[in-house]
Amino acid sequence: MAMVTIRLPQELRDRIDKLSERSGRTKSYFIRQLVERGVRDLEEEIREIEEVRAAIREGRRDFKTYSLDEVLADAGLTRMDIGMGPDGSKATKEPRKVGSAKNPKEVSVASAKPQPKRTAKGTRE
Repeated sequence: MAMVTIRLPQELRDRIDKLSERSGRTKSYFIRQLVERGVRDLEEEIREIEEVRAAIREGRRDFKTYSLDEVLADAGLTRMDIGMGPDGSKATKEPRKVGSAKNPKEVSVASAKPQPKRTAKGTRE
């Protein structure tokens, strides 16, 4: 069996030590169990992601896809809320000048009016 060295925060090491003391099993046993479970969970997640990607590529109808704007609207957010401009570029938070040369006004790009929420049927509230 191969040996691997990892660095763990002291709090986690203490918790593993307590598990070992209470159960009579070795620390290595618990760490092995945790790694096995973690790897198994990650493998399952990757399998699920690969299935969804394949379904999308194949155009299967059993997987619905949503645009970024639909997801943001469902969450009550806009592109500005996540630091994006309307065209997908990085939004600037710096104020910009609007108005006339005689009467300029500063407005913040981040203070854009929020988009109306979409309902489950795709209509706007």
